[in-house]
Amino acid sequence: MQVTVTFRHVEPTDALRDYATEKVEHAASKYLRNAVGAHVILSVQKQEHVAEINLYASRFDISAHEKTGDLYSAIDLTIDKVEAQLRKHKDRINHHKGGASAAGEPREIPVDVIEAEDGALTGPPTVVETDNIPAKPLSVEDAILQLELSHGEFLVFVNSATESVSVVYKRRDGNYGLITPNV
Repeated sequence: MQVTVTFRHVEPTDALRDYATEKVEHAASKYLRNAVGAHVILSVQKQEHVAEINLYASRFDISAHEKTGDLYSAIDLTIDKVEAQLRKHKDRINHHKGGASAAGEPREIPVDVIEAEDGALTGPPTVVETDNIPAKPLSVEDAILQLELSHGEFLVFVNSATESVSVVYKRRDGNYGLITPNV
């Protein structure tokens, strides 16, 4: 994992850089297998020392910041916030994994991607890709949570209340849409 440390309005020192890097790497290795990188910003604003940490993983990002009178304590408090978020994320994932097996096994849903041929606006579209998507049994609230964590555009899941295949997607206005079949 690559950790970048940026200093703003403060003298860059190797001791601060090493301290921040060590703390971030320890927290990431404790909770994540797939950490991509981290960016630490250390600054001074009107006698307050500010530490901001942005941690990037393959499916989600975590950020936290804290203001104190000392940069070392600001780093420590910010790391505590990052670890709390990582713990919460890990608990959610573990909870969902346990709940999915109780509700049923994921089903494979066949999906066809259809596009019109290049330059041809008339005639039927052709299937250019076929795939199977694993659809886990989830509640609508859990599906929205999984969609937020994955940063995807949509999520196909088996609605645990109705036992039908449903799709939840993020709308342009920031809300969520739910597509369910009429049975």
